[in-house]
Amino acid sequence: MLMRKQIFYIILALLTLPVVIFAQRQIQELLSRAAPREANIVIDTKNVLGPVDYSWSAFAQGGEEPPPMLSKVVDKLRSLKPRYIRIDHIYDSYSVVQRGDNGFKYDFSRLDGTVDDIIASGAVPFLSLSYMPSVFTTSGSLVDPPSDWNGWKNLVRATIEHYSGKNNRNLKDVYYEVWNEPELPQFGGWKLSGGKDYRLLYFYAATGASDAVNINKFYFGGPSVGSYYPNWVNDFVSYVAQNNLRLDFYSWHRYVKNPDIFATDAKNIRKDLSRFPSYTAIPLILSEWGIESENKETNNTSSAASFSIAAISKFHNDLQLAFNFEIKDGPPGGGKWGLFTHENDPNKGLSPKPRFYAFEALSQLAGNQLKLDGSGTFVTGLASSSTENITAVLSNYDSSASHTENVPVTFTGLTPSSYLLKYSYPLEQLSGSYELIATSGTISKTFLMSPGSILFLTLTPFAPIATFIPGKIGLAKDQSLVLSNTENLPLIFTFPEFKLMPNSFVSFDIKPFWDESDNRSFIIYEAPFSTISGVLNKLFLAKQKMPSGNFLVFGISKENEELSVPQPISAWQKDKWHHLETKWDAEGLSLSVDNEKVDLIQPNIDIRNGRILTFYPIDAAIDNLKINIGNQQVIQRMFDGRIDL
Repeated sequence: MLMRKQIFYIILALLTLPVVIFAQRQIQELLSRAAPREANIVIDTKNVLGPVDYSWSAFAQGGEEPPPMLSKVVDKLRSLKPRYIRIDHIYDSYSVVQRGDNGFKYDFSRLDGTVDDIIASGAVPFLSLSYMPSVFTTSGSLVDPPSDWNGWKNLVRATIEHYSGKNNRNLKDVYYEVWNEPELPQFGGWKLSGGKDYRLLYFYAATGASDAVNINKFYFGGPSVGSYYPNWVNDFVSYVAQNNLRLDFYSWHRYVKNPDIFATDAKNIRKDLSRFPSYTAIPLILSEWGIESENKETNNTSSAASFSIAAISKFHNDLQLAFNFEIKDGPPGGGKWGLFTHENDPNKGLSPKPRFYAFEALSQLAGNQLKLDGSGTFVTGLASSSTENITAVLSNYDSSASHTENVPVTFTGLTPSSYLLKYSYPLEQLSGSYELIATSGTISKTFLMSPGSILFLTLTPFAPIATFIPGKIGLAKDQSLVLSNTENLPLIFTFPEFKLMPNSFVSFDIKPFWDESDNRSFIIYEAPFSTISGVLNKLFLAKQKMPSGNFLVFGISKENEELSVPQPISAWQKDKWHHLETKWDAEGLSLSVDNEKVDLIQPNIDIRNGRILTFYPIDAAIDNLKINIGNQQVIQRMFDGRIDL
């Protein structure tokens, strides 16, 4: 009986184990959702990742109206600095092919008008070779195979020779993409087999491209499918490889509310391509992307704007180009995917929508991309550095549009200077600035980011507070800090890095910018501390002008007296280096100048409880600073181009 019970419990445990594991995973997932990671943005201004790639600076326009659909928006587009603009429907909407008495003839004049608009915006055309001219098909359909594949092949050749041809439009670096979302029913429902085989469509297009002559460099690829399909990568590229066809890039589309998916797709496609040595490293192009494929208000919200920046911050390193869809809305009653309203919008034509401001902010990134750490669950972004300033674009994308966060933003690796930190919230049209000082290479400020908000930051130096000159050793990289500065700011060390203790010393090299005739007295450094009885004293090093000449004086300044040890420096010359060491212990004080030491015997000196050491902005340079506290070296500054090094 006991054995049966044991067996029963064992079976019960085995049966319920999957349920327990599932419940545990659900609990963990709920906990992770309930506890989002807040951002603590750190921008390392010295950690350069390479030039800003602007992979996101590409836009697509659909075929919702006859051309010229871009002519009214060219001027507004320029502010986004587009690299490429993609259009489809180039054969059907532009009436490129007509049947003549002696075969087919081509007329690119209408398409030329839109290409001219693209070029006028500052971009290069990206042409989706679509759709099939109706005169090529027996059905008259724009999405069926041609009755003669040679007609399709020759049309592709003529298109490339017209736009990339040296004796025609003479454009360089144009992209040609075979079709648009071929697998979708409305665009033909093409497969990778059977009667509507996309592989044949691509084969004859690639053959036409290879036949083109007297042309500039161009790019040719596909398949421009509507999502990431592993079988399309594997089966399509396998066919391309077997037939040794040209494939300069792999392209697809994606609309999704999770900004991580685009980068995941790219990594999966890259992994799939690894099976094909000739195509492993070809560029990946997201030739349409967005937050919502349906014609919904979502595309016009601040969430769509912040989503765009969040997605780009994750995928831009994985993609050659990513074409946000689309530039402007369709005519009234049509699509609402645009960055701008349609020019005939009944409210206000060609008005910028929230996503426009996201891309406008991104367009201001310049120079080199900087490493940005500390992104959270919702807040992330990009940063760059140019010769003029440091810029950053942050977004707070929460799909539920409910998360507000105070976001610390820290810039590290800065040259000591006064800085102007300008901030703006483009969607709210709010802006302001702070004047900040970086003495140790760091500036930090906290910003409120509401749901769906975008924050644009510009950090510009406007008054250097630190000057460096060649150091004592004289090597190429050896530098020293000039203590005097335009802001009259001291060099300060504070707790917990610095604290006064018995048995310690401060040593450094100093180059005076004065000579023996200088009659000023001033403090070089001081460190206040309190005695056991609570009386405030100061440990100090000073230059003092006495009747007999200039002296360095090291000592303790008390309420009614001073304990000090002097050393004459009347022989010092301007711009000559000298080594100083100030030391204290239970027996007294000592001052060493160029290894000439003078002691003050004063038993029972107790120097402790000090938390700040200040070097004043005197007319001198300092190098090779060492601060030893309690027989343990805790601070060393070589001042080789930075105060904190």
